[in-house]
Amino acid sequence: MVPIEELYGLETIKGLVEGDKNLSRIFGFILYTEEHPFIAKVLQDSVFWKALDSISGPNWPIFAVRPLEKGYYGFPRYRGNEKYMMIHTWNEPQNNLPILHDFDLESSNELPCFVAFMWDDHNKLKRISIPIRGNNTESVYNSIEEIVRVVAETEKNVLPEYKHNVELFDNVSKNLEALKCKHTLKTIGHTGWKFIEFFKSFV
Repeated sequence: MVPIEELYGLETIKGLVEGDKNLSRIFGFILYTEEHPFIAKVLQDSVFWKALDSISGPNWPIFAVRPLEKGYYGFPRYRGNEKYMMIHTWNEPQNNLPILHDFDLESSNELPCFVAFMWDDHNKLKRISIPIRGNNTESVYNSIEEIVRVVAETEKNVLPEYKHNVELFDNVSKNLEALKCKHTLKTIGHTGWKFIEFFKSFV
């Protein structure tokens, strides 16, 4: 786990890890906004931090930055005689755009999330993001821990001679997609059960 006080771009991070033969070719990034205080609490708690650090191990760093600014929905500004639709649009703070663009995220409305990434043999960035879930400190920590453990176990099971190959990212991506699918199915099942209970009340 590597804390970063400012919003560093990916080129800066690349400079920090490039050439270090002790690192696997996979990295993590935790992104969140001022609207997600429980993420901040987990990252600021030394006990949680050390626990996550012990799970990830020394072979692949996870970067955590200060929170991004909070975006918001609003109506378009009225200009003179212009006609416009009264439709809410998302307003993204300008300071957020570079790092969101780096990770191919449309807006901070997709946060909080964990991004696993690497540069391939052609210096092209490969990345996959997965939502961080939870509405209190414990559930947020459990969500981050589950994600970190999936990546850590995937990295651990790859033979040393393949830890610098693109296949490592492909394996991580596949396992994170499976985790996302599991949570999606669980959410759908939970919502479906609520609907059943709701309609049963009218029978």
